[in-house]
Amino acid sequence: MGFDRWFLVILAFFLSLPVVSAHYYVVLDEDLSYLKPYAAEIAGLHNGSLVVSNFSNLSFLSADDYALFVVGRSRFNEGFVYSVYKRLDFDGDGIYDPVLGFLPIWGADDLVRFWWAVIDFKPARAVFVQYGEVDWKGFQRLSENSSLIWLEGHGGPEGISMGSWDLYPSNLGNVAGKAFVLESCDVGKIWETEDPLVTALIRAGSPAVVASIDMGGVSYLPKTFWASGYPLGKLVQISNAYFLKVGVPAKAVLFGDPSVVPVNSSGRNLVVSPAVGIYARIFPSVNGYIYTPGEPGLGAMIRAYGNLFSVMDLWRGVFTMKGAGSSMVLVSLFVFILFRPNRRDIILSGLSAVASFVILGVLMGYPPLGTSFSIVLFWTLVALFAGKKASVGLIVLFLPPATITLMAVLSGIATLHYGFFLVIISLTSSLIVFALFILFKGVFGRLLSP
Repeated sequence: MGFDRWFLVILAFFLSLPVVSAHYYVVLDEDLSYLKPYAAEIAGLHNGSLVVSNFSNLSFLSADDYALFVVGRSRFNEGFVYSVYKRLDFDGDGIYDPVLGFLPIWGADDLVRFWWAVIDFKPARAVFVQYGEVDWKGFQRLSENSSLIWLEGHGGPEGISMGSWDLYPSNLGNVAGKAFVLESCDVGKIWETEDPLVTALIRAGSPAVVASIDMGGVSYLPKTFWASGYPLGKLVQISNAYFLKVGVPAKAVLFGDPSVVPVNSSGRNLVVSPAVGIYARIFPSVNGYIYTPGEPGLGAMIRAYGNLFSVMDLWRGVFTMKGAGSSMVLVSLFVFILFRPNRRDIILSGLSAVASFVILGVLMGYPPLGTSFSIVLFWTLVALFAGKKASVGLIVLFLPPATITLMAVLSGIATLHYGFFLVIISLTSSLIVFALFILFKGVFGRLLSP
């Protein structure tokens, strides 16, 4: 192969790499100005610039710049995040334009640990783990030699419950050299606890952690979105744009280095296109481009927005919440005993629940076995109630997620805006399940007729 051909091959390779901004800024809290030598070292790792600031004037930042905000822990809160997000939305489309990361610290030790985490990081492979899938030893084996860990569980600022094990500051395992995406409620609200999971992960050697500062997780896009070969800060920006597209405030936050590319990825499942034509109305625009899971079209629409109406994700969340699933089943069984349904109704309801569960599982994935059994049992009871009176069955189906959402809003765990969004999603999911109940009850009713 001649020199010109080699040159073209090498040029094509570099053009295929994720686009990283022309400039990187470390924006240091002026109250931490004594840490300038350390912050300058971090900026130097990216050939970037250090700016000491009180965060009142951020006009030096441009669209597509990368900025790491090194902030005193006492200053960092929800208001600070949303203030930065809002002021850096230069084009008024609702999403901030530079790619952002936040590093809340107490002092020099935190900054030095982070510096080492950035230096030592090497992209490798991604691991995806949902609640109840593996035990602690299994997780340790899976996460070995990985550089990106995606976890979906129940949690808060203090940590995440994954079923038989928890990820808490006191139980981290070996997290050095691993970036984390925490698909769990409120984990990013680090101001609500003295020893939050996010900062514990970074102190232990993680260069970047993605977490939510509201109820729900950090994205409704497919989990492989996070292993698409783009910098994590860019992916958080895109995920927040998708939240805004459906009326939810940007709630995902990147803690740590926004330029970290967490995995080796030769082929991306995230396609970038100019924000023009019909697809610019369907998908959110980020600095004049749309980012879609696959080529823009019907398939990308289903992959991008399908998880919003994932019935299985909703009921997995309800039944893996401590105390919620068992309480629902016990109350339903009590009412079931009062109803005293006949044998035929029990069989029809059970078959309808199983058939609905199988169909939805094929389309959306199945929860762990124990959770699946609880869901089918509850749905059987709901189908029985619906046989007595349809509206009662629908209310019983809708009530659990709606009640959980109401309690979250009243306790301040979720914002009113996001609570309203969850109620709509819960009602839509309930209608889908209820329609399947009616369909299969009719089918099995005819099959079992004498």
